[in-house]
Amino acid sequence: MQLGIFSANSVLPHINSGRLRALGVSTTRRTPTFPDVPTIAEAGVPGYEVVQWSGIYAPAGTPAEIVGKLNRQINEVLRLPDVVDRLAKVGVEPAGGTSQQFGAFTAAEVRKWAKVIAVAGIPRE
Repeated sequence: MQLGIFSANSVLPHINSGRLRALGVSTTRRTPTFPDVPTIAEAGVPGYEVVQWSGIYAPAGTPAEIVGKLNRQINEVLRLPDVVDRLAKVGVEPAGGTSQQFGAFTAAEVRKWAKVIAVAGIPRE
């Protein structure tokens, strides 16, 4: 048996064609892309969560009004039906939100992965 963990958008065509079978999703809730696929926690590994995400950053010192304007416009685009539909077709769920929420999320991810790195004994270079 072969097993792998991949992003939804990279395996979606293969799952849809029947060449691969999804055993679980690594998010804390089931995804619209694979509504019948359990979370890894539901499948027996409680507390498991790995989320693939991306974001848009601006250079430090960018004026708050510019950050706010970009944030509002990006959120507007992420709500457009054709954008939502196109992203859904490749297994991507747009989140949007405020720059403060994204900053808090990023900080939480850094803390989470720093702990994983420490527990695993991965050396820093």
